Formats: sequence, C-alpha cells, structure tokens
Amino acid sequence: MLRTMPHTLFIVSTPIGNLEDITFRAVRVLKEATLILAEDTRHSKILLDNYGISTKTESYHDFNKEQATPKYVEYLKNTGDIALICDAGTPGIADPAFNLVRACKVENIPVRAVPGANALLTALVASGFATDRFRFENFSPKKSAQRLHLLQKLKNDGDSTLIFYASPHNLVKFLGEIKAVYGEVKVALMRELTKKFEEHLIGTPSELLEHYKHSAPKGEFVLLIDKQLRVES
Repeated sequence: MLRTMPHTLFIVSTPIGNLEDITFRAVRVLKEATLILAEDTRHSKILLDNYGISTKTESYHDFNKEQATPKYVEYLKNTGDIALICDAGTPGIADPAFNLVRACKVENIPVRAVPGANALLTALVASGFATDRFRFENFSPKKSAQRLHLLQKLKNDGDSTLIFYASPHNLVKFLGEIKAVYGEVKVALMRELTKKFEEHLIGTPSELLEHYKHSAPKGEFVLLIDKQLRVES
C-alpha cells in the first residue's frame, strides 16, 4: 500500500546540562525515528548512548543547512520520520532548525514539537524577575555601538524583562553599556544551568562589574534585565 501522507519532522528538546532533563516521550521519539539530525553528532552521541538510542544520526548545522534542507524534505516525503535535535535545549532557538521547519511548512509536511528544557525560560523562572512580559534578543551584537543602539531601542519597550545569550568575551563591556543606558537596574547572569556548578549572579551592573574585576567570565551566559527593578543611588 502506497503512503499518501508525508512523514513527520519531530523537533525534540534535549537537556541543557543535566542528562536527566529529558522527557520519556523525547527518548521514545528518538528511538522510533528513522533518522536523527544533530548539530554535532559527536556531542549528541553522549546523550544518545546514555539512553541506548541507536538511530542513524546525521549532521544538520549552520554551515550545511542551505544545501541539506531540500535533501531532508525529500527524505520526509519518501522515506521516514526525522527527529531534529540541537546541542542543548529546544531546537529552533538560536540554531538552524528554523530553516527545515519552514521548508516543511511550505511542503505541508507535518511538524511536531516534543517540548522540554530551554535555557532562556529556565533562567527566567529562576531569576525572580517579571515573567508576565519578556523579550528574547538572542546573542547580543558583537560591536559596542550595535549593543548600545539595541539597548536604547529596547528602553521604550515597556517593562518587559529582556533576555540575551551573552558571550564571556564581551560580557564586561555589555554590563557597562547596560549601566549607561538603564542605570542601576537589576541584572541576572545565569550559567551552567542544571549542571553541578550552576551559577546565578544577580545584582546591579556596578555590582557585577566589581565581581568581574576579581574573576573573569567563563562560559556562555543567559543575561536578564529587569527594567522594573531599579536601585536608586
């Protein structure tokens, strides 16, 4: 009997740190899919081996997404289900999964999300900052002028909590720029989320800058700004 409907693309969330932060459904889908697409197959092998998942795995990342997307659209039409994962967390957030999802939507290929861990939401709910309105801005721009322009633009965005992914290389400069635009608001820096040495630093830009005079930033951060919490000098 010929199959009349295309197969399904599953967007599967994986742990952001602790390997236990994965759902039963995610493990089942990864085992049952015909193919797993991963940003870094060597990195993902640690997770897959931990749960006894032996599904064939191929790479899908920023450097091959344009060339590979049509191939996997055809795979979904003719061969089997695909489970798409990223290095950590929910695919489609600051990674190339969006490209394949959009292509599948154009071709009326079913897309189903298997929810789970996500760094920005994990940081937000643990920060104590306002959660009724928030805005995610991905990684902060690399150039200082661009960061200042963005911060100034976001200053008029009501009282939304602002969320960025931040590199350790420009974190100190970014904190100085936040101080210049917003003054002494509350800022949260979260790293190593769900891991053994998870770190939460919450304070004003000045307090955090003082901290980093004695300890250089390490690793990538989730940085949150609560514009409602301003400390008067």
